[in-house]
Amino acid sequence: MKSNKSDDTSKSTPSRKSSVRLSREAVVELALRIADTEGMSAVSFRRLAQDFKVTPMAVYRHVSNKEDLLEAMTERMLDSFVTSAVQAADWREQVRGFLYALRQVLIIHPSGRSLLSRRSLPLANRLTLFETSLGILRRAGFAPEQAFFIFEHLLSQVVSLVITGDGYVQGSEEERKVWGAKLLAFYGGLPQEKYPRVVEAAPSIAACVDTDLHFKFGVDLLLAGLEAMSASLRSTN
Repeated sequence: MKSNKSDDTSKSTPSRKSSVRLSREAVVELALRIADTEGMSAVSFRRLAQDFKVTPMAVYRHVSNKEDLLEAMTERMLDSFVTSAVQAADWREQVRGFLYALRQVLIIHPSGRSLLSRRSLPLANRLTLFETSLGILRRAGFAPEQAFFIFEHLLSQVVSLVITGDGYVQGSEEERKVWGAKLLAFYGGLPQEKYPRVVEAAPSIAACVDTDLHFKFGVDLLLAGLEAMSASLRSTN
């Protein structure tokens, strides 16, 4: 999000004098980078000031409070949303393009999983995301209330699919190997007469999931549900 405040060199105490030229954009960019690499809990005004080698008050000159910072981070994150991905003619492919474009944002910015789950009044980029998705669904024939519900579910499902994309087995190659062996031994060793389907699924549970295939399967599942709902609406009209 562009700021109306002009860039300036923030003042600091003599012992912490810095040549860093602070701006709203620089603060937001650093905060987003910290959140993506270290987690949202690592983002604080004290941490930002420390990294910029200025006082916390110098940071507050560009971002008024934590809420303002989080909103700006969300806007900056959504700058990477590729709107051309939803330009297909068919609404189903538009939805697919929307989901894949949003997935790419969350891959680039892991902190987006938390940022998009926040309840707050949206700014320009989030509003554009909202308007784009509702427009696709309304043109597909869904009523306003249905379009809103569908959007909320699609958003939460994309976040969920990205989070679970690595399956049960995550971490380094060695960690995945060890944990995968434990899972296979546990689920494969269950009483087959009592849990036949769980035992049958043991190799899949213990395997490292192909993230692209995992996401495609989830999107196909979501679209199948939307197509069935759309067909039902057409039959009753």
